[in-house]
Amino acid sequence: MNLPQTKHPGYTLDDWRTWEGRWELIDGVAYDMTPSPGTAHQEISSDLHARVWNALEGVRRTSGGGCKVFAAPTDVFLPSGVFIPDLLVVCDPAKISPRGIEGAPDLVVEILSPSTAGKDHSIKRWAYEAAGVPEYLIVDPDERLGILLHLMEGRYQEKARIAWGSAVALLDSRVQILLGGA
Repeated sequence: MNLPQTKHPGYTLDDWRTWEGRWELIDGVAYDMTPSPGTAHQEISSDLHARVWNALEGVRRTSGGGCKVFAAPTDVFLPSGVFIPDLLVVCDPAKISPRGIEGAPDLVVEILSPSTAGKDHSIKRWAYEAAGVPEYLIVDPDERLGILLHLMEGRYQEKARIAWGSAVALLDSRVQILLGGA
């Protein structure tokens, strides 16, 4: 195993498989996913995971459905590379494989941090949009705000700005959760 040079465009999935640690590979560029996020980030991630899981469980009990929520680190394989979103929801069981998620999840959540905010707002947004991810929720802990983007005619449109403690409808309004503390 080896480590990539972070500014060397042109890496492939075969290269990625040989690297030590947690790396994203986007359009041939390696992005180091270490160090791990801080505790505030992880608290938000855990809270969101629990809220989405509970909402999906409620849907399963009342009307069936097989959507599953996954937390980082879960590898997502898209045409432009390998991504490690903070949270994701997959409703098509055929996309779930032993190595990760094969194809576009139904929802991706990225929780901003100073080191990833630029990438989450631009590179990842464009990649998720191009891959056909229907919903992308960007959570900004500093601003205590969420931005829900919805794919319409191949482009993301802002569907909602969610204040901390407010409800947000996700997965084409199939579930509703509170964002952040109440």
